Amino acid sequence: MSPAANAPLARAQELAGGAATVAVIAAVLIAIGGAAVVGGPAAAALRSQEVTPDLEGALTLFRAAGGFLVLAIPAFLLAGALLDLSKVLEEYGRGQFFTLTASAGVRKAGEGALWALAFKIVISPTLFSWITHEGRGFIWHMEPFDLGLVAFAGFVMVLGRVLEAAARIKQENDEIV
Repeated sequence: MSPAANAPLARAQELAGGAATVAVIAAVLIAIGGAAVVGGPAAAALRSQEVTPDLEGALTLFRAAGGFLVLAIPAFLLAGALLDLSKVLEEYGRGQFFTLTASAGVRKAGEGALWALAFKIVISPTLFSWITHEGRGFIWHMEPFDLGLVAFAGFVMVLGRVLEAAARIKQENDEIV
């Protein structure tokens, strides 16, 4: 490879390594934020002494913590998708660009983001409504920005599949040579 091509490649590897660290930090911060969503209402229920040592108290705690745990699931799923992406970035940082592992990681990160969005838009609001007895149907909370994120995550997933196909072709070509 020519020296002119090596410089951008080395820079890309360096950026990927740094981005892997940032992705892990972001995943941890998102998970902590998700835990705060659950812990705050549960602690408030305990402080207000709505929780009594009987079945009704246990149900109150379940509604307080369980309901908000359901709302925190998208954050935990997104954190997982970021951890998947950090593994891909680590692989890129080692100069392993066209591998099945990295390509599958891109696809898996896209799928994880799609699941997080599915929970944010439909599953979590519906389950929260059922737990808190506010409603019985399916609830949708979708904004135009969410639709853009669904499209973006879907394209990342498709990109991962394309990269997987390219990695398989590369692997076959490497075996021939």
